[in-house]
Amino acid sequence: MKRDVRECFERILIFSKKVKERTKNITLDSYLRDELLQESVMYCLGQIGEIASKISQEEQEKYPNVFWDQMVGLRHRLFHDYEEINFSKVYDITQEPIVRLIKELEHILNLTPTP
Repeated sequence: MKRDVRECFERILIFSKKVKERTKNITLDSYLRDELLQESVMYCLGQIGEIASKISQEEQEKYPNVFWDQMVGLRHRLFHDYEEINFSKVYDITQEPIVRLIKELEHILNLTPTP
């Protein structure tokens, strides 16, 4: 893996772990009442999408288990369609999908053994 691509994966992993940590033990109701938490999570998810958009299509195709289009699309939605954001759906992303992303990135970066 090229160094710059590896650095992108590492940065996505860092932001993904921030999302997971910030929403740990947080219910949907708590999340919906906490504007600061919502903004923090949206910033991290936006950064994930921005970094993902910098990875070439060729590199992305090497890792089909990573949901590239959704990450980039979410970034556009968060930053360009702010008035239309469904915060319940954003919360849903902070649950199982972010855990899957972390596991996949750790696998790609050889931080965990092959599942």
